[in-house]
Amino acid sequence: MTEVQTTGVRVCPLTADDRDRALGLLESGIREVPVYRWLLGDDAPAEAFRWYGDILFTDHLPGARGMFTPDGELIALIAVAGPDHRTQPVDDELAARSRHFVIALDGFIARFRELQEKSRACTVDGAISIVFALVHPDHRRHGTLAALLDPVLRQAAGAGSPVTASTADAHMIDVYARRWGGRVFDEFILTDGPTVWFLTVDPPETV
Repeated sequence: MTEVQTTGVRVCPLTADDRDRALGLLESGIREVPVYRWLLGDDAPAEAFRWYGDILFTDHLPGARGMFTPDGELIALIAVAGPDHRTQPVDDELAARSRHFVIALDGFIARFRELQEKSRACTVDGAISIVFALVHPDHRRHGTLAALLDPVLRQAAGAGSPVTASTADAHMIDVYARRWGGRVFDEFILTDGPTVWFLTVDPPETV
């Protein structure tokens, strides 16, 4: 997608050079997400959240975009994956950290498998998936999230593709419904964890 200018900031594709800035936002952002807290554990160290943020960033870099202030501060980011998404390779350093954390985090492997299996059962053929969308706390409630999501939804609508997202925050169900006409199409409860709702924004019907 071409670069977009909006309200004094710019939204553009992320590159590997944005990794450190993105991980700063991902480390704190995913700690606020109930599913990731459940997956890694509430008492997991900050390094574990940064590691998982690195996994998400690396795997979804082809579909990642960031919002930058005029002075270059990254204040929000989003990652989307199309139905043809393929797992991206990781470097040796990230692979070594992955081997460490999957063993060091008690119960991680079982929780990860449960999340993967239940999530795979909640798929929509041909859908574009919003993997994550995070906004820095200082820049929330100013339309920042909408500025990230609107272009994704417009592009998907133009292609006739549904857009899906998951959330464990019931408030987001209302946000998707009010702004984009989203609806819940599936849900599950994680073992000793949160309820996860799957949302879809369907493309306009063609006559």
